[in-house]
Amino acid sequence: MIDRRSLLAAPALLVTVPAFAHSYRHGDLMIGHAWCLPSEGATTRAFMPLAVVQDQPDALVSARTEAAEAVEFRPVAGGPAAPRWDIVPRRPIGMRSDGPHLLLTGLKRPLKVRDRFPLTLVFQRNGAKEVEVWVERAPYST
Repeated sequence: MIDRRSLLAAPALLVTVPAFAHSYRHGDLMIGHAWCLPSEGATTRAFMPLAVVQDQPDALVSARTEAAEAVEFRPVAGGPAAPRWDIVPRRPIGMRSDGPHLLLTGLKRPLKVRDRFPLTLVFQRNGAKEVEVWVERAPYST
């Protein structure tokens, strides 16, 4: 028999499932929900948390996608591109719209809410990992 608490908790559990389904483990790296803003021209910004969960640092050295001509690392919103991102153990990179992000330039087509596309991240120590980027106005919004 299902008690009342279990019945009330079930919807909450279903709401949290997508959050776990769209994160990645790659070697000793954790890559959180990858998302980008809808495009308003030939560029857009993409975001995902990155963290090393062991004792050795790593670095994001390149990124590529068929959706854009180039992907740049932008440590500061509006600032110049960086050649790489060092990822220090237990000090995650929390990408956000007013801070660190990936800038996708030369988009091949407009990106609209609910679109998805693959993005390959290349790490110095852990190698390449393809993630799926969701086009959203905010993380997990529709």
